[in-house]
This record gives sequence, C-alpha cells and structure tokens, in this order.
Amino acid sequence: MELVWRALTTADTPAVAALHHAAEAVDGTGESLSEEDFARSFAETDLPGGSLAVLVDDALVAYGLVMPRDNPVGTHRIRLDGTVHPDFRRHGIGRDLMLRLVALARELHTARHPALPLVAKTMVESRSAGHVALAESLGFSADRHFCELEVALGESLAQAPIPPAYEIVPFSAARDEEVRLVYNAAFAQHWDWVERSPQDWAASFTGSKRFVPQTSFLALRDGAVIGFVLSRHYPVVEERTGVRELWIGDVGTLREHRGRGVASALLSRTLTQAKAQGYQRAALSVDTANSTRALGVYERAGFEVRRTWIDYGLPVGWSSSPA
Repeated sequence: MELVWRALTTADTPAVAALHHAAEAVDGTGESLSEEDFARSFAETDLPGGSLAVLVDDALVAYGLVMPRDNPVGTHRIRLDGTVHPDFRRHGIGRDLMLRLVALARELHTARHPALPLVAKTMVESRSAGHVALAESLGFSADRHFCELEVALGESLAQAPIPPAYEIVPFSAARDEEVRLVYNAAFAQHWDWVERSPQDWAASFTGSKRFVPQTSFLALRDGAVIGFVLSRHYPVVEERTGVRELWIGDVGTLREHRGRGVASALLSRTLTQAKAQGYQRAALSVDTANSTRALGVYERAGFEVRRTWIDYGLPVGWSSSPA
C-alpha cells in the first residue's frame, strides 16, 4: 500500500467530512461534524503548514489538523485533530500521522510563540481504546478529563428559583461586548484558558451561525451582567440522530456571585425555553476538575454523564524526538 502525504486544501473539505462520518459510525464518540464545520475549521487553520492529508490511490484515508492558540498564557497548548478511515487502521498510519503532526506543531510554535513552552494536545474519547493506546504509546499523558452530559427535555425539568436581587433576561446583542468582558473575567482562572478577543468572540461565539440567542440568557445584578448561558445548535446532529439538540456551550458567573444559585437559575430558564422551542435534548461539556464545582450544578439540573473525553498532552522540546 503506497501512501501519499500532502497538506490539505479547501478542495478536500467534502472528503474530510465523509471520512469523519465513516469513522464516527464505527467509533460512536458523539462528535458529529458537517462539511460546513470543516470549512470553518479550515478557514481558521494554516493548511499549508498545519495540516496533512494521507491518500491511497487518490482517495483520502486519513487527515490531520494542527490548531495553535492565538493568545496563549504560560504554556502554548496546540491541539492536534484527525482520524484514520476504519478500513485503513492497524497499518501504522495513525502513529505516523501523529508524529508528523507533532513535528508541524513544533514548527508553528517556533514561528509564533518561541518564548513559551509547548505542549501538543489531543482529545480522546475514553472508550476509543485504539486512540488511547496510540496517545499513551507516544508519551502523551492524561492531563484533564471532560464529561459530556445530556438531559432530555421532558416533563420533569427541574425549576430553579431566581435568587433575590438578581434578574434573568434574554441575551441582547446590545450587551455583546459586556458579555465578552464578563466571559473573560469569569473564566480567567480556568485551566487552559485564553482571553477571547473581539474578533475571536465574533467568529466563535455570538457571531457564529451556530449561536442561538433565543435560548441564551444573562443574569443581571443592579443592571449589570454577572452571568450568562450561551447556546448553540448544530443541525448535523439532528440530521444524523433524529434528535433536535441544544448545545449549551458556555455557562459562567463572576466569582463574587457564585454559590448563590445564579447558574442554576440560568440553566433552568434555558432548558424551559429550549423545550418550548422544540428541542428534545440539551447537552454540554464540563471539566471534571473545574474549581467551581460546575458538575454538581449540572447534575442537579437533571444532566447525566454520557461520555468522557481525555485531554492528552505531550511536552515538546526543541530538539527531542516527538515520540
């Protein structure tokens, strides 16, 4: 089997989406991505210097993406994404792909943030035994665990009261910049956090096509934003599962207002509104080591753990082998 290695191009978008779908049908990680999702990722990636396509007889059999951070603090953690088509696994392609991606990550890091230490990271669904074994064989270590939780939007939704002196209001575009600043303040102490610039905020958060303002809410105290729930909808999930799902992407409260039931009230209002708008399920992800004990808040709102993702990291030196 002769492999051809080259960088991805935007013309590969349909083939990458099809490969990802074929892999997901076997792996069952719950990660559904459309051609549009990959097109967006490609637009944000240095494809010539930070991507790989693996071909056999001109057919794509594996791909990889290197995703540096724009504003890293302390350590530059570069994410490596990719997969091998199920029909071409157990041939060493995944191992070679990962080693090459680490090498590309080192090159991009040296060009952009040479003063910071580099960690190459990859997210692995905990039940993907082959992916887990590959990461660990290359020296990656489990740095963090993230639970993915779901709740059915049926008749038994928990109703949390709004704490005295607080107000829950729908998201307003007029408060967009205020919400961005509160977001940055609320997550400033979280692991692997990077500040969201106005440009990044517009592209990835409230300016995204996936953002759903109708099911996003703000918590106010004395007229100022102190907390938020920002929701998204990914049509591809409904297309492939038949379930209309609301993804609760971001839940945050300023430190001085935590422990008063603000997040629970925001979630309660969000889930009630989602049900009214025809969503059948809500889902979210949480760091199990989150210092705000967010997992307990979500479980009290009715969410249950469905799967766990492991954030594997590999410190990368300047001259050492990536293996």
